[in-house]
Amino acid sequence: MMSSRRLVFAFKVILATVVGVGLGNLIIRGPWSSDNRSFKGIALSHDLSLQIDFGDPVWMRIDQTAHYSAHTDEGGEEYAKLIPRGGHTVQIKDAETGENRVYTVTLFHQLKCLGIIRDDYAEKRPPSSIARHCMNYLRQSISCRPNIRIEPTVNNLGTAVRGYETVCRDWTKLYEEVDKLHGLASDA
Repeated sequence: MMSSRRLVFAFKVILATVVGVGLGNLIIRGPWSSDNRSFKGIALSHDLSLQIDFGDPVWMRIDQTAHYSAHTDEGGEEYAKLIPRGGHTVQIKDAETGENRVYTVTLFHQLKCLGIIRDDYAEKRPPSSIARHCMNYLRQSISCRPNIRIEPTVNNLGTAVRGYETVCRDWTKLYEEVDKLHGLASDA
């Protein structure tokens, strides 16, 4: 059986990896220039990605944090706040058929999964069926869109440096776009 410290470390590694992959995808993905499909004024690429103007890149520090703890109620609340106010799904009307379709935004699906895994871990219960789905989903997401940036290490084993600077897309723009899709004002 793994010690509590090892489980905390494993959880932090999974969290850092998924957040890094999600943010890395936002950084390296360029908008598709052709074969776009329009849904009620919403531009989607041929792979159904939201087309968002992220503006200028933003500086971000990757480091240890007291936030998102697996052991506190505050950590659970912080995870819950990662999901947009209207939820992780969006309804988009197909311009051709007029039919409303429900989609989940991949980054928010990933973050929701991390929250589910965190909750099982915090309650010291075996992974639920949804947590097992989430582990597989996160593995597939990481494999599909790997973040191939390099990170500094402190030894030959690949132990990552706990603090470094990077440049990311401003993911608050994605939250703003999803709020618009939910019909919510961005200043609330």
